[in-house]
Amino acid sequence: MDLTGVVVRLRAMGERITPQRVAILRTLVEAPHPLTAAEVLQVLHENGRRASLDTVYRNLALLASTGLVNQLHLQSRASSRYEFQGDNHHHHAICLRCGKTFCVPHCPLPDHFPSPAEDPGFRTVSHALELYGHCSKCACGAR
Repeated sequence: MDLTGVVVRLRAMGERITPQRVAILRTLVEAPHPLTAAEVLQVLHENGRRASLDTVYRNLALLASTGLVNQLHLQSRASSRYEFQGDNHHHHAICLRCGKTFCVPHCPLPDHFPSPAEDPGFRTVSHALELYGHCSKCACGAR
């Protein structure tokens, strides 16, 4: 899915298309790896775009709620990274030493989860899975 398709989908969801939102999306689409909110802001500033970190966080949260952007939590908000996901739902393995992330090529979880016993009416609409460990480079250096 390209940037035009993302904009069309956001409009169909009833979301406003602001210059900052498009610039943030473009930054994520063109990024070679997941970015932190601060890195997104840095790229915006480098490209002459004015925005605050709060604006970036608000837009990233909204884009993550649509499922178009994936948020890798990495155990805290400040270290969260964001990547454009589009229609390519996937998960990540994260090295605890160097922080490098690796895409898990397919989702090992079923599309529909059973409802919790405490609330049989609960319906899952999204999920996230992160695998934590050590990449081959860090695991070799630990010996």
